[in-house]
Amino acid sequence: MKHCAAGVEWRTCILAGIVLFFVLSAPGVGLCTENKDFALNLWPLFKYRSDSEGVRSKLRILGPLIYRRKGAEERESALRPLFYGIKDGKENSLIVEYLYPLGKYRRKGGYTKNYIVPFTMLRDEQTEEGRENHFSLFIFFRGQAEGGERYWGIFPLYGHLVDRFGRDRIRFYLWPIYSDVSDEGAYTWTFLWPILSRTRGGGKKAFRVWPLWGYRKEEGISRSDFVLWPFFTKRVGDLDTDDPEREYFLFPLYRGVRSKRARQVSLLWPFFTHVADERYRYKRWDAPWPFISFSRGEKMRRVMLFPLYHIKETPGDRTRWVLWPLYQCWEDQIGNHREVLQRYLLVNRIKTVFNDKGEVTSKQVSIWPFFRYSRDGDQVRLYLFNLIPLRYEGFERNWAPLYTVFRYERSASRKKWDILWGLYERGDPWD
Repeated sequence: MKHCAAGVEWRTCILAGIVLFFVLSAPGVGLCTENKDFALNLWPLFKYRSDSEGVRSKLRILGPLIYRRKGAEERESALRPLFYGIKDGKENSLIVEYLYPLGKYRRKGGYTKNYIVPFTMLRDEQTEEGRENHFSLFIFFRGQAEGGERYWGIFPLYGHLVDRFGRDRIRFYLWPIYSDVSDEGAYTWTFLWPILSRTRGGGKKAFRVWPLWGYRKEEGISRSDFVLWPFFTKRVGDLDTDDPEREYFLFPLYRGVRSKRARQVSLLWPFFTHVADERYRYKRWDAPWPFISFSRGEKMRRVMLFPLYHIKETPGDRTRWVLWPLYQCWEDQIGNHREVLQRYLLVNRIKTVFNDKGEVTSKQVSIWPFFRYSRDGDQVRLYLFNLIPLRYEGFERNWAPLYTVFRYERSASRKKWDILWGLYERGDPWD
């Protein structure tokens, strides 16, 4: 028993010595005194810092896994990759992300949105015309349109929607057995969707018994017909202009589109096609698409020999690729600056922005899975590694800190170093 007790004492002393060593020797360790910050560094288990006034604090547990930061007007918390939240009192905004990108809650001013894909979705917005909201949970949904009218439903048993999916009103019973839609004065009812349908009102008429026969007509604008869809279709459009267009389609053997100043003929569509448009002095040949295609117009030129080579030029823009997906390049003239984006094997990218004098104003380099670098004016950033090559704020907040073992940031007024999730830090401790 004495030996056991002595062993326990020795293990306790050793553990206390290790903890004391980290407390006394780790960088950034200090005591809470007047006009001084308090800092405790037990890397990689625990790091904490707070100011003497208790306004700001910063906590890390197990590196990037658990994180909490408090400022004068901002709060930030994370349990990566399960949860992340940030509240900005100055802008009156709140963002909460969970299992990103599956779930997100966002509130700013009079707008609120919350969803968990594919289970639930909530949207609430205050507009000039009134309050609009929509909520759905699995097969149940309810909401209120801007005009104040409420709607609800249980899919596919019954549903009534207002100002949703680009339609004024939608109603269904035992979908797809019966549904009807009202939009811009036109009323459409459908039985056994998409087989039997009829439309009347708003200058529109339509009827179909799909796929046997059907037509759709918009008075003075267009008419389309089909027989044994998709094998025989016909369409006449732009009847309200001086250059109406007629299209005939015998799938897949022949497709023809003609107007006064343009024509298109396709054989074994979409493989062999010729297009000629006098309005833009434009001609195109596909033989067969997408492997061989040539286009030339008044303001454009395009050559495609897939996957060997492709080039497309329009005023101010140019697209090229060689041995797709080995190399791709896009050049765009936007205002007084030019952007050049190059991709190598899709995931590696270099984006460069030039001013009107040809000088580089910003640059972004992302090489998967090793690093990403950016420079914009006097701001420079470098991160190692780059396991998820997606540049979305949600991924930056929830996933990137887990694999970023080195971070360097610099501007005219600050520098920041962070190696191995806080093992070595230099710069503003509150950043």
